[in-house]
This record gives sequence, C-alpha cells and structure tokens, in this order.
Amino acid sequence: MIICLSHQQFDVSGRDYFVGKDGDDSKDCAFNLCQTLQARSIQLNVNNEYEFKLIIVGYTTLTSGLDLYSSQPLPRIFTSFPGLCSPYCDIFINAQGQFIVTGNALFLTLKFTKLNQATFQNGGAIYATFNELTRNLQIIDCVFVDCKAINYGGALSLFINYQAEITFSGLLFRKCEAQNEGGAFWCSVNNGAKLTIAGSWSFQDCKTLPDSGYGGALYASVYGENSQLIFMESVTFERCSGQTGGAMYLIAYSGGNTTINGQWNFTNCSCSTSGGSIYLETNNGTVNFNQSQQILIESCTCDGSGGGIYCSISNNGQISLNNTKFKNCSSQGSGGGIYANINGGGQLILDKSCELYQCESYGNGGGIYIIIDPTTQCSFIIKDASIHECKSITNNSLYYPQSGFGGGLFLGGSGDYSPSTELIDLRGMKIYNNKADKFGQSLYVVMKDVIEFCKYGILGEYVKGNQSNIYSNEIDLVGIPMNLSTFNSSSHQTIEQQQQPLELWWRILGILKSAQVVVNISNPNEKLIFHIVGQRMIPGYLNVKIFELRDQIQQNINQEQKEMNNKDNKNILKSLKRNSSQSPITLKHQTGNHQQISISSDSRIEKNIRNYGNEIIYPPEDGSSNPIQINGEIESEQTASFGMNDGSWLNYKQKLYCIVISNDRNIYTGKDGLSIKDNENAAVPLEVIIEEEEDVDDESEIDDPQKEDDPQKEDDPEKEDDVEKEGEQEKKEKKRKGLTVGIIVGIIVGALVIVAAIIIIIIVAFVLSKK
Repeated sequence: MIICLSHQQFDVSGRDYFVGKDGDDSKDCAFNLCQTLQARSIQLNVNNEYEFKLIIVGYTTLTSGLDLYSSQPLPRIFTSFPGLCSPYCDIFINAQGQFIVTGNALFLTLKFTKLNQATFQNGGAIYATFNELTRNLQIIDCVFVDCKAINYGGALSLFINYQAEITFSGLLFRKCEAQNEGGAFWCSVNNGAKLTIAGSWSFQDCKTLPDSGYGGALYASVYGENSQLIFMESVTFERCSGQTGGAMYLIAYSGGNTTINGQWNFTNCSCSTSGGSIYLETNNGTVNFNQSQQILIESCTCDGSGGGIYCSISNNGQISLNNTKFKNCSSQGSGGGIYANINGGGQLILDKSCELYQCESYGNGGGIYIIIDPTTQCSFIIKDASIHECKSITNNSLYYPQSGFGGGLFLGGSGDYSPSTELIDLRGMKIYNNKADKFGQSLYVVMKDVIEFCKYGILGEYVKGNQSNIYSNEIDLVGIPMNLSTFNSSSHQTIEQQQQPLELWWRILGILKSAQVVVNISNPNEKLIFHIVGQRMIPGYLNVKIFELRDQIQQNINQEQKEMNNKDNKNILKSLKRNSSQSPITLKHQTGNHQQISISSDSRIEKNIRNYGNEIIYPPEDGSSNPIQINGEIESEQTASFGMNDGSWLNYKQKLYCIVISNDRNIYTGKDGLSIKDNENAAVPLEVIIEEEEDVDDESEIDDPQKEDDPQKEDDPEKEDDVEKEGEQEKKEKKRKGLTVGIIVGIIVGALVIVAAIIIIIIVAFVLSKK
C-alpha cells in the first residue's frame, strides 16, 4: 500500500521552533528566532517533545551531527517558512554536519547544500537507518546540491531492515558525489520492506569514482522475499558517471522486486566498465520496466560493454524492458545499446515498442550483445522491438572474433539448445538498415545448434524476426554452428569457412509437378482457375510465378483454331460434355473455392501482381487477396488452387506459359525443387483446359438421368444407332443447304452479266448515232 504523499498525514500542530540567519542561538527558539540548528533549545527538545516542528526562515546552518532518534509517534518536522522562500529555504551543511535519522522524521521543501569536502563515510546530508517497525522517514520536494560522502550516498543514504513502507517524493540532486556507491542516493531495501519513489526526480552531474564507483547517481539494492522498490513517476539523469552504471546501479536478489513506471530519461551518462546509463543485476530477483510512458536512453557511452544498459541475469532472475528507446548510445566493447549475460535460468524480455537506433559498438553487437547458456533453461525473448541503423565496428586492439560482428544483434550461446523449448524467440524483432564491418550486417548468431534453430518453425521465424526474404540481403543474417567460447578463440579463416547466411538453413524449396489453368471461353469475364500439384508448399507462404516461355508452334495454333470451329457439331459437343463430367478438374468441382481465394481486379492490385509485361506473381504483395489454398502434408503430394479475376494477360492461343513456385517470394523452383538457374528445364508448362458455358437445354440434358449421356444410365445400342443416324441426317441436311446456297449465288452472278451486256449495247448505239 502506497503512503499518501502529503505532509497533512502527520499532525503538524503543536509547538514550533524557528531558525534563521538573523537569529540568536542563546534564546528559546520557540519564542525567538535562533540562528543555527546547533541552538541549545533545539538540541534539548528535538527528540523529547511529543510534537516538534522546526521552521527555517531564509537559511540556517548545520555544523555538527544532529541525531533524530525520537520514539514519539509523531515525526520531527523540518520545513521552510511559508511564503518567505521561493520555493526552498536553505540548510548549509559544514564539513562535520549531518542529519542522522533513526526515528520518525519529515523533511519538506528544503534545499541542502554541502559547503566542504566529505568527512562522513555515508550520507553526506542525511544518513538514515531503520531497524524497528515504528520508525519512518519522509522527504518531500527537497533539493540536494554539492553533497559528498567518502563511501556511499553522496547526499542521502537509506537502510531499511524491516517491513516498513517509506516514501520519498520529488527530489532533485545536483553535483553530488561519492567515491564508491550512489553518487547522490544510496538505498538498501530488505526483509519485506517497501520503498516508494514518487513525484518527479532529477539527477544532474552526479558521479562516483571512474575506477571503483557503482551507480554514478543512484545505487539500489533490493533483497529478500516481498522486498520492493517502486518508482512511480518520472526520473531524469543528466551527465552522470561512474565505473559501473553511469547513472544507476540496481540489484534485485533473493526474491527482491523492482518496478519502474513513468517517463524516464538518461542523457549523456557514461561509465568506464559496464552500463553507460544503467547496470542491472538480478539473482533470483525481478526488475520490470513497466512503462506506460517511454524510457529514453540517449547519447550514453561506456568504455567497456553496454553503452546503454548492462544486464547480469542469473539464478532464475528476470528483467523485462518495455517501451525503452536507446538512441546514439555506444561502447568501446560489445553491446552499443544493451549487453546481457544470461545464465542459471535467467530471462530477458524486450517488449512494447523497444527501439535501438543509431547505436554502435567497437566490439560485437552494435545494438545488442547477448551471451546465453540455454543448457540452464535461460530465455531471451523479443516480443516487440526494432533495431535499426546500428553499427558494429572493427576494433584492431581486440582479437579478430571480438569485434565487427552483428551490426544490430549478436547472439552467442554455449552448450546444447533445443529449439522446441522456444527459450530463444526473436519473432517480435524488427531489424533493418544495420551495418557490421565483418559479418552479419543485422544479426550474427554463434550457437552450436544454430542450424536446428533456423529450421524450427516456418522459414526461420524464430530467428529472423521481420527480415524479408525478398528485400533483404542474405548477408544481413549470418551464423556459425559453434559454441561462443570456441568462436572467441577461432581464426578468421575458420570463421569464414564455417559461417553461412541463416537463410540457407531455413529455406524450403518447393517442388512443382504439374500446373493447369481452366479457361471459360464462353464468358471472358469468368475468373481463371489454377490447379497445381507438388510438394513442400507451405500454407500461407506459397507464391506462384507465371511467365511466357515462347510462342506457340503454328501447327498447334491451327489445330486449336480448327477445334474451336467445330463447336457447332453436336456430337463433338456431347463428347466434350461426357469427358468433362468425368474429369477431376471441372468448373462444378472448383466452384467451392472460387470466392474464398478470388482477388479484386482493380488496377491498383493488378499493378502489384504484374512485375513486368510477361511475368505475373500471385498472390499480390499488398495482401489484398487470400493466401493460396493448399491440401496435403508438406513432404507428401500436395494440391493447391487459386482464382485470378483478370485473365486478359493470358494469350494461350499464341503463347506457351510456364510456372514456378516459391515459399519466400525470393527463390522460385519447379521440377525436383530446382530453379531455372540450376536447370533451364525446371519450369513446369502451364496446361490450358478449355471450358464452355452450357445452355439451359444442354444442362438439363446432362443433369437428367433419363438422357442418353447420363453417366448413371447404362449404354443403349439402339440409342447409339439413333445418334449415328441423326449424325448422317445432319450431314445430308448441311449438304442440301450448301447446294441451295450455290444455286442462288449462280442466279445472281448470271443476272449481273446480263445487265452488263445491256449497258455495253446502249453505249455503242449512242456512239454510232453521233457519227
């Protein structure tokens, strides 16, 4: 339960004491203005009064330690005079000055400034230790400037060792420093205690020593079951530095839990060894970046590894990074944005629009560097993260394998990995436009079982993220089947011989056996229906490429034309109907799939289908049509069907077409899974099946079981004789009609000759009469 962040929760009525620059310490501070916090009246009453409130008028000083150990239920209150200070009144702390808090206390709207070098080991301004349930400390809307400590907690040190709930709200730390841990704020939360960090916090120019300091601004340790550290609102870190964790060092172990909410910003923070902005360690503990607002880590650097964040995860520890953006972070070692070492069942998850942008390393992994031990059930999962424009740069001071690999992500594993456990899952990764000086422009995987990892799922889905087989280069994703330790000691010759593009390991090349298209010549607007037979065709991924092979041979064209001209012959038509009713490929048989797989024929979509004049790829890339329907198992014989509305491109009378298929829209194959580059005869010819609409009488004739061509009725010899006679009678009728037409044509020609002769006679007579 979070404590209300208002000083009204304390009863602040009672006797007040006043101090200010013009006061007199010899007077009673309850009735007169004293000058410093060393006034006798304050020293005698601060822990003994049932109610104690000290009001600072302007400013005061603390020149020695002031112990606040009261066991009274009401806190000792220190606050500014209302309306006099804007907004804070000052407490100037000399070399020997320090608040030592073990009882109830409240500091409200004050500014603490250290005037001299550090003389106390811990807590330059406030040193608080709580071991009893009845003790509490609140610090609200205060500022700490130039505070220093020799060991840890330059401004504030807090140790909680019982199930208390303590809240600090709205603190600002500026130019605070400690030599070892927590340049501004150090805290240790233990044994079920709960510390809530509320309001807006800011750390500016805070630091620890570059050769021994942990947490340049903040050091937090959360230990024990149900122990909690909760950050409720916004926190900013600017220009903070240290050896490990330039801005923050956070460790959660033995059941401890840390939750980070609100908008956080890290800018220009740096470290010398690990974690330019944050060092996170979990040992059977949990850290959740549970962001409704973004965490921005920008322009943070590390001379070692992890320009943005360094994660050490062990003993079933968990770290979840959500909505976290790394921008322009860099490291001289590996992991320009994130460096993570995961072992002992640890887990790292990236989710909710994480982004690594323009990060770089002079080691491996320009964006992210991961070391994982899958033999101990460790897990690395990317649910939603983008990695782009990151770089891995060669560092000539390091051994060959230690730099220049994995521009976006470097993933290194040790021991055996079973992909079916799905402990490594990169399906939510969007990775593009990255660069590596050596190999793996976007991703480099070093793992003994990388081949099995690539083959698991569909087309490498667990390793490639959104990587497109169409638009991406093979060299973007590269891997090598060996343990990380072996890789780190291998020569460049060994690495270059054994590594391969990952796509070669997940690629499944389809096998095409036959292809047909059904064309209805009676209805030009009827869609084309395609049927293909093959193997290794993946549902949801299959693409078909149709292209012109060559012109039809003239003999074939004449034969097709002759067959078209015979459509009035009823015997031939009936024969075609009988054959059509027995064929497994008929319009009636295909009707069930037409609507399901049809595509729109508007010009925009057709533009996507046609890559150029004599080549068509289906389905269109814009996703406007349903995937091709496939029946059968991948390694067994499969059939697939689809419909295409626009058949205007199909000039089957003049052209011969061929088909190849692809599961990745990149490499197209045909017979025996070969591409045309491998074998020029690999493409499968497209067989054109001609169909016609039947009229009502013909359809009823086919459907009526009493008709002669009903497949359910036995053949009748007399009916067959009738058919033959009917055929002969039709031939005679056509012959008689042909003779009649000939006679009529002869009469017309004779008439024209007679008319011409008469005209010639008239002309000749007219000429003679003129003479």
